[in-house]
Amino acid sequence: MVDKIVLVIDRDDDLGRKAGISSPVIGRDKNLKSAIKLAEADPEDSDLNTIFSAIKIYDELRKKGENVEIVTICGDERVGMISDEKISKQLDLIKNELKAEKVVVVTDGSEDEYVIPLISSRFDIDGVIRVVVKQSKTIESTYYLIKKMFEDPKIAKSTLAPIGIILLVYSISLLLQTPELGVGAIALILGLYFIIKAYGFEESVESYFSTIKRSLMEGRLSFITYVIALLLFIIGIVQGSYYVWIKAQSSLVVLITSFIYGSIWWIVSSGVFIAIGKIFDHIIEKKDFRKYISMMLLIISTGFVLWGSSRFIISMSEETSPEIQSLIASILASIFIAVLGVVPLKIRYEG
Repeated sequence: MVDKIVLVIDRDDDLGRKAGISSPVIGRDKNLKSAIKLAEADPEDSDLNTIFSAIKIYDELRKKGENVEIVTICGDERVGMISDEKISKQLDLIKNELKAEKVVVVTDGSEDEYVIPLISSRFDIDGVIRVVVKQSKTIESTYYLIKKMFEDPKIAKSTLAPIGIILLVYSISLLLQTPELGVGAIALILGLYFIIKAYGFEESVESYFSTIKRSLMEGRLSFITYVIALLLFIIGIVQGSYYVWIKAQSSLVVLITSFIYGSIWWIVSSGVFIAIGKIFDHIIEKKDFRKYISMMLLIISTGFVLWGSSRFIISMSEETSPEIQSLIASILASIFIAVLGVVPLKIRYEG
């Protein structure tokens, strides 16, 4: 039992990926050995300096007579919900094992500080120490630092990928002599990118493309359905954007509903093809596929209610007779298909 923990956070699990060390790492000697092993694997990793800084803080607190322990906990390279769930479990583990009430958090200040709320919900935080590695201020070292940053897969994915897509789209528009179309496409790409980043959808996007790659490598039929789904989704976004362009002078509500009206069935078709791919894979692997039938029907049900609602709102804005019959019909169709979608799950759980 200790009074305080000097806590090192490695949210993306560099310690595990590079040095092969599982967490939590408890105790000064174990943390020192882990830091040395990480230094051998990657001397330039910022988590290395964080662990050594934590050891220094631990030693200083021990000299003052405080009853402390040093602990390093790691998340997962899939930074986000998956890594934070692992960190939460380890926080509960060390709290039960060490019985501490207070922590001093040591971090390199990048992604790790996002887990501060997880820590504060379990411990009283006495301090947060951010470790910044000193760098030479010469042009050469700046160039080297930028070069090393772009060699990091996480930074490359979040910066180089969108820049590359933007340049590719704009160059194609110049070759087709339609730069205005290129600017519009770039604005659309940036808008989607910011939405994905803002709501944390990047894990879902990465998982989708990983699934496509795995399906191709394993020769699955679902590879074709995933590619078709991607194309349908892109067409849906373009179609929805075209409807927004047509209604450019309308209110924000009409613009949003116009986008939904123009894109909804393409996006629904995309989701249906993903579900079909999953069904094929589960049939081949002789697994239960009924939940994907339910998923497919629920996607179609959602499509009906969104389509009917958007059509009703647009008809009201055009000062024509509101299409109340279409709205009622779409809602009834949505309810009927949703009920059908629940049936396979009901059979599954009752069976």
